[in-house]
Amino acid sequence: MEPNQCTKLLEGGIYTTLNVVKTGDFLYDLKKYYESEKFKDDFKTQKFSFGFEAIDPTSMVKNVLNLGASDDEIHNFQEKIKSLDTIMVSQSFFDSFSLHTPNKDIIEGYVKCLEVQNNKKGLLTVVQEGDEGITIYIFYNKISSTDPSPIVEDYKITNGIEISKSFNKGGILDDDNSITFKRNDPSKDIFFFLDTDKGPVNCLLNGLPSGFNKDFPVGTILCSYLSWEEFQEVTKNNLANPDKNWNSKYSKWAPCDGRKVDTTCGLARATQNLTNVPDLRGIFLRGNNAFDSNELGYGIPTVSENQKDPEGNRLRGSIQGDEIKEHDHQIVQQSFGGVTSTPRAVSANTSGADGDLDGSQVVSGYDKSTVPLVIAAAGGKETRPKNMAVNYYIRIN
Repeated sequence: MEPNQCTKLLEGGIYTTLNVVKTGDFLYDLKKYYESEKFKDDFKTQKFSFGFEAIDPTSMVKNVLNLGASDDEIHNFQEKIKSLDTIMVSQSFFDSFSLHTPNKDIIEGYVKCLEVQNNKKGLLTVVQEGDEGITIYIFYNKISSTDPSPIVEDYKITNGIEISKSFNKGGILDDDNSITFKRNDPSKDIFFFLDTDKGPVNCLLNGLPSGFNKDFPVGTILCSYLSWEEFQEVTKNNLANPDKNWNSKYSKWAPCDGRKVDTTCGLARATQNLTNVPDLRGIFLRGNNAFDSNELGYGIPTVSENQKDPEGNRLRGSIQGDEIKEHDHQIVQQSFGGVTSTPRAVSANTSGADGDLDGSQVVSGYDKSTVPLVIAAAGGKETRPKNMAVNYYIRIN
């Protein structure tokens, strides 16, 4: 296998500039990322091991946000970026930023290719899907220099329309093997099977969202009356899994119970540092004080004081414990030995009522010193509004 075979996988570039919707303009996307709440969260959780910069192209003044910056410094940096029409970055920063945000699909495919080339023997496939279609690269690493190349005995694509391929039935798999095809029905899974005289290889590509699933992007949380079993039936979840037990690689949805997800699933890739779905068992959801860091730029007023979370814009996924708002209790008047008075458990009781509440109107021993009034406990195990039990599910692919 020629070394440059693996390099072909990198022809389109190996770096994802931002983990946000991309326009193809790196500096524009970087500016929007800087302005977002996600950037603030990523920076505070130390997702990056380097500082950030933005150069004002009109004055060439460099704005820098160093590691360990305070909330105020992060806020000031973001406000400065918002005030600029465009930004620039130095080549050294671009290289550093790019090296820290590789496209996982491309890198994983490249690594697999190298494993075949340098270590593993036999057949292996690498899949890449793009706007032009799906391409499956087939590699064969010979066991020895005299090992003959495999001969293609059969191949099959279900739910796919073949565009081109570099092999034929009865022919050999040379050092540059691939097949490209388009989806026939985007909602259906595609299965590619290749049989050779040295054994088979196959690939499964999940169908794209359709119907009920179509308009729910990764990360969407649904509140549902359906049980998990009923919900999976409705959404046709996990159907492609040969082992019918739930697996994040084959599923579009997961219950919000904190379970682990595979690093290749869409939710993990969208957030980069996520390993588990949120655990929403037994809790309510509360909106953050700001969803868009540039809301003022769109003329959206900040959230009102009587609505906002007093703890500020919290980190996504953080749990807020239950609490009762600070308040006062009034001690009501009561009748003690025929005298109506507000009880006072303090020394020098002159109300005519007995502090020990025995009805004697005689001040006894402990009434002569300060004695706290204790209000009887009432209520249940937590503070809560009226509610109904439901289930939460999250889109992961």
